[in-house]
Amino acid sequence: MTLNLDGGNGTSSGGNGGQLPPKKPGGLSLGLPLEISTARGSADLVDVDLPLERQGWYHGSITRIEAEAVLRLLREGSYLVRNSESTKQDYSLSLKSARGFMHMRIQKNEELNAYILGQFSKPFDSIPEMVRHFSVNRLPIRGAEHMCLLHPVIAQLL
Repeated sequence: MTLNLDGGNGTSSGGNGGQLPPKKPGGLSLGLPLEISTARGSADLVDVDLPLERQGWYHGSITRIEAEAVLRLLREGSYLVRNSESTKQDYSLSLKSARGFMHMRIQKNEELNAYILGQFSKPFDSIPEMVRHFSVNRLPIRGAEHMCLLHPVIAQLL
């Protein structure tokens, strides 16, 4: 099975005689309600057994501005994780929302030996576990309470 993560390019192979329903822009039809197929699909793209550095949606040391440039043309719910610019041991979750971009700090709590998103998330053993959790559960961040991490932005190797 091939999964197209770029949202499609608008081309059609034709020849189906009109038997299939028209594809929704950027959609992947699995015959499930959108919120179920999208959330499950996004969670399946996070392998919690892989270290952060091997996750496709981890972009390393890109800046906030570079993250926004990557997310600019993508749909709401698109996200990536990058190194924090201000605090070297922390990370940032960059997210495209309906109102623009959000950058949320992911901090390591040394006492718990766990990662916390913002101020109010529960602790997670790893960032991939956190990302997987918030791909099926709403974010505990003011202004993003209605959102999940839906569309991982895979880093392109140059």
